[in-house]
Amino acid sequence: MTLVSNQEQGNTDVASSPASILGKEVQKDPEEKKMLSIYDIHTKSKKNLLLAILSLLGALSTFDEVVYVPALPALIRDLNITKTLALISVSLYLFGISLSSLVWGMLLDYYGRKWATTFGFIAFIPTLVGCYFSPNICVFFIFRALQGCLVSLILVAGQGTIADIYHPSERGTAYGIFFASYFAAVFLASIVGGQLAEHYGWRSTFLSVTIISVVVFISYVLVVPETHQYQVICMYQNQRNITLLESDQVSPPKLTNPCLPLLYLGDCTVIPYVFVLVCGFITLNCGYMLFSPDVSKPPYSYRESTIGILLLPHSIAILSGSVIGGKLSDLVTKKSFQLSTIPEERIVPGLILFVLVPIGSIIYGWSIQSGVHVSVLILGQILYAFGQGASRPGILAYYTIKYQEHAASINSANNFLQQLTTSIVIALAEKIVLVIDNGWFFTVLAVCNLLATIVAAIIIYRKVRLSANPEKKTLL
Repeated sequence: MTLVSNQEQGNTDVASSPASILGKEVQKDPEEKKMLSIYDIHTKSKKNLLLAILSLLGALSTFDEVVYVPALPALIRDLNITKTLALISVSLYLFGISLSSLVWGMLLDYYGRKWATTFGFIAFIPTLVGCYFSPNICVFFIFRALQGCLVSLILVAGQGTIADIYHPSERGTAYGIFFASYFAAVFLASIVGGQLAEHYGWRSTFLSVTIISVVVFISYVLVVPETHQYQVICMYQNQRNITLLESDQVSPPKLTNPCLPLLYLGDCTVIPYVFVLVCGFITLNCGYMLFSPDVSKPPYSYRESTIGILLLPHSIAILSGSVIGGKLSDLVTKKSFQLSTIPEERIVPGLILFVLVPIGSIIYGWSIQSGVHVSVLILGQILYAFGQGASRPGILAYYTIKYQEHAASINSANNFLQQLTTSIVIALAEKIVLVIDNGWFFTVLAVCNLLATIVAAIIIYRKVRLSANPEKKTLL
């Protein structure tokens, strides 16, 4: 099956679009139709409110993943398990996210955002209760995996909704704010998880997620409308007699094979940037997940509450990186700063800052292996966290601009590969570290990040050259 991007769909048959629903009536009374862009149907203040709620969805998914990371030492003691089993609980969670994201992307693109997200919330909360009352690690594994399956719906829905309501020229900034909130939750979860685990046990961390989930769920149901572009266009035509400008660009959604989004990973204009995000995400999570168990042992021997505080600089770095990366992504598309007309230009600022990821990875790995002062470990975390946060908004904005009608699907494909590879690496990380130690482990991750950066940079450079010399492009 061939995937067609928005830029390649300009001459598609408008008969299948919502503009043809009214048939000849649209041509009879053109003056009665108000030409309005789908990106202008919400006021700026309403968009800000919607973005705030959507950012809470992203924050919730991260908070749920991270809040019990500082509690891993307590989990190991309470359930009498090994460090490897504790890390497997994280891997199962990420594995659940990876597999289910494909299904959710397809359902969100077909049925719309609102009802599917509502269902996800209703099913998600009981899994939190199941984790809280888990009597042993096997039951905990089951509920944690189910939790990952359902939280991925919330994350994909938030990303897809942003693509629905924000114009491409504003989307980088919007994604930057979304992921700033997404990663800022690490900041809050680190403090809350450490304090709760030390004073009330690791189970209390899931009680905190339950309370936050209920609040976010109520906010979402009351504030966020259906934003699926095809449904919104049809609603404006049928109920308000208004034809939106994008009516001839959006076709009716089709229920497809949930594995179909994986075809996006075969698109040579997408896959290089997917690998950039995947490599950075693996490094980010390996450093984060291994940090708590490692610094709870000599020569550091920190308690859970202290570990949570030590993770704060990491959280601040990735938050600030997301905001700065998103702003720069939109800035380079402005006429006064524009270097090229290719859509990949918005990736360039984040790709430059992504160079910090391999540098920080090497510093962190060799520092923790040598047992140097914890401030050096934190410096490494700050560098790779900032680089990872800065690269994400521009790449995701590029995805959704290229495949506007399938924004949820392209994000789900990215999440699938990202979470799947991370879950596998984390499950094997402890065994690998026992063989080659932290220094070489994080050096290997650094090399992977550097290679991904070089490949993406070469591709973008070549496209810039071709856009500046159209004669060469014709010959090729």
